[in-house]
Amino acid sequence: MSAHESEWTLRRLRAGELTSPEAHRVRAHAAGCITCGAVLKGLEEHQARFEAELPFERFEAGVERALERQQHPRATRPPPRRWVPATVALAASLLVVVLAKPLREQGPEWNRRKGGDDAAELRIGGGTGPQREARPDRPEALEPGERVMLGYKAGAHRYMAAVSVDAIGEVTALHPESGASVAVEPGAEVHWLEGSWEFTGSGVERVVLVLGDEPFAVESLVEATRRAFAAAGGEVERMAPLDVKGAQTHWVLLKP
Repeated sequence: MSAHESEWTLRRLRAGELTSPEAHRVRAHAAGCITCGAVLKGLEEHQARFEAELPFERFEAGVERALERQQHPRATRPPPRRWVPATVALAASLLVVVLAKPLREQGPEWNRRKGGDDAAELRIGGGTGPQREARPDRPEALEPGERVMLGYKAGAHRYMAAVSVDAIGEVTALHPESGASVAVEPGAEVHWLEGSWEFTGSGVERVVLVLGDEPFAVESLVEATRRAFAAAGGEVERMAPLDVKGAQTHWVLLKP
């Protein structure tokens, strides 16, 4: 057995995922261990940089601007139809809010890559807890008020689109909202989409980002998601990869 704590255990300590006795033991060990103390300090410094890139105030500023556009539609250019009316909030799967220029920093090394240099990221923020990245290989619990951002590094692919599906099979096109897939932005850095999404209701939500070589219809992606949901017997957690061409990344989110 190693004399040091694993980085994963130290990450769980930072995220508040350990039980109180276990957290006390790991923190006490890190306080007296130079190696583990250095790893924990590095994680804390990374989180501080992460928070500085996209503070919650920028989320709030984006929401306020979107509300102003709704209240004064003639004074500004009409925004995309992205707001879910309160009367259907429980039935619909998400609420989209516009935010300021997205962050540019890449995430931890465990971020999964699909198709060579392709990569996709989902970040969570806007709640009372620290910002974080969701992992594609395990469900991620959302806290009330938290929102997500999507980003991609296209690699060799040229087009992208993203959708989500909730526990009742409601499929929503996230980006773009209709029409055809959008051309990816050039450059080797991660490109962040211009919105954030708050998923309403409760239960499970699956988010899928697809990168393709050729343009594809958003409706075809929506239909493929519906078929995968039906094939899984309506269990979002058990859905298989979508029957579409290209690289795809899935995240499973547990709504409060």
